[in-house]
Amino acid sequence: MPTTVLLPSVVDAVDIPVVAAGGFYDGRGLAAALAYGAAGIAMGTRFLLTSDSTVPDAVKQYYLGRGTTDTVLTRRVDGVPHRVLRTPMVEKLDTAGPVRGLARAAGNAVRFRRLTGLSLPAMLREGIRMKRRSGFTWSEVIMAANTPMLLRAGLVDGSLDSGVLASGQVVGLLDGLPSVEELIDGIVDEAEAVLRKW
Repeated sequence: MPTTVLLPSVVDAVDIPVVAAGGFYDGRGLAAALAYGAAGIAMGTRFLLTSDSTVPDAVKQYYLGRGTTDTVLTRRVDGVPHRVLRTPMVEKLDTAGPVRGLARAAGNAVRFRRLTGLSLPAMLREGIRMKRRSGFTWSEVIMAANTPMLLRAGLVDGSLDSGVLASGQVVGLLDGLPSVEELIDGIVDEAEAVLRKW
């Protein structure tokens, strides 16, 4: 559902501050969100692409080279929808059969356990809780370990061949790596200018 439909619906339905997310990257978006009644905006991809972000520079440059149609919505990461950049790993995930995908997820579950230091009983308890809360199948519970491991491989280790890169469609509109301070100051200044015109 587009933000322009979802945001006013949520604002009208609740009595708490609403933070708008999805496609925001500049002051015009902030002004629009405020006009819809939101208290502010959240920006995932925009903050990821700042000079202060710890994402490897080569990965940031890869993001900056993408267009608005270079993302894909996939359930092959862990069974729930994720919007990610098209990368060699995403292509492998999308073409892998269920058995290969489950085998890869099981391997990631083992690596996730090592990375976090969780004991096998603790992981099993968390898996059982996840299955009860969400209604996931056991294969979906095992696949849940894919998300942190594949995102880590892409965004921390900088591997396009073995990781995934979370991204909104807004990636195609971004063209630089400002500092967080420059980004926020610029967005606020632009939003104020837009709101003064109204």
